[in-house]
Amino acid sequence: MKSMFLCSLFVSVFTTGLFAAEGEPVAVRSWPNGVVSIENQWGLSLAIVPRADDKVSVPDDVDQVIVVEQAEWGHVLSRLPNQPKTTWGRSTSDSMTDANAMTVRSMGPTMTRIDVDGVGVVVATGDLSQNKVGDSAGDFVDVDALVLCDVGPGQMAHESVVSVVDTVNPRWGLPLAVNPDQVTGKGRTGNTFAVSASERGPEETETVLLSQTPWEMPEDLAAMFDAMEKACRKSQEVFAELSVSQLNFQPANGTHTPRWNAEHMMGRQLLFFSQIYHAIDPAVTVMDLNPKQMPKDYEFAHPDWDGVEEARQMQRASDFCRRFAYLLDGIELNEKAPGSRWPSLRALLVQMQKHYGEHTANTQKKFALPGWPEASGESE
Repeated sequence: MKSMFLCSLFVSVFTTGLFAAEGEPVAVRSWPNGVVSIENQWGLSLAIVPRADDKVSVPDDVDQVIVVEQAEWGHVLSRLPNQPKTTWGRSTSDSMTDANAMTVRSMGPTMTRIDVDGVGVVVATGDLSQNKVGDSAGDFVDVDALVLCDVGPGQMAHESVVSVVDTVNPRWGLPLAVNPDQVTGKGRTGNTFAVSASERGPEETETVLLSQTPWEMPEDLAAMFDAMEKACRKSQEVFAELSVSQLNFQPANGTHTPRWNAEHMMGRQLLFFSQIYHAIDPAVTVMDLNPKQMPKDYEFAHPDWDGVEEARQMQRASDFCRRFAYLLDGIELNEKAPGSRWPSLRALLVQMQKHYGEHTANTQKKFALPGWPEASGESE
């Protein structure tokens, strides 16, 4: 966590990133002192701080920090494919074409709305009666989560809170002023809540209680996750060095392109873990980005992505597995996980580690094949 004294108008340009699709799960995370962060599958992350005069800690790796009780917001956090850094700036017609951008806008002195991947999150802080929500009810269409930074579970029935909840009409209400002993229930372990876009029914708002500290993996599971992530990083080191033409190289011997190997490794890991997480929490959608198996049937998913972006895609799958790993709470390594075709969680983790090594080695063999493109001199 990094500490910062937030005292002046906060409109700085930090790094940012973008590219996700509606339906992919968004993580809403609770931290001490009413801080909330939002992360999406593309790897963008935003921390929302209740007040500018608080000395607070925010996660070290967030792309941007905003303060609710500050100037009007109408900004976008974005990173297009092949761009090295994220961007943060006012909404423009160009920025709104980025399908996976996080859009941020003020909704009064104590409310901010964030939209990302089809999910709407409203963060409210301070004296909720200051917001004349009835004057801007149109801003509260399709709100999935209402985060109440200064509200505890016992205050959900207070008049000012009820008024806001009734107007915003979220699927879930998340009061953040929660004691650790108040957090109970399967899938509520830790500080993370998964939200994805879905059709809204007439259901009432459900209150969700989160801890302010992340779930800790058991040592044996953590060791196997670390090994899987290390294998993924080693693969990334190889693929990040490849140019677009090298990734798209089609060997004369009829074997797969390097890009297929990158897509395949990432796609298998993402599918297998999303199947497990979805079986435990349907808000985590099953994501199948696997390419067609046979070379003659294969089409590039992103033929213009360079090696660095393909490596980022692998990292995004790895981050997804860890981001929602709290859903594995209570599952033993030698136990078959819900929704999985693997005989045990251990077997899956071992195979994913081996899988990255095998396909990376197969790709490296292609570097010596006739016709392998030279990287130097390319402009991509």
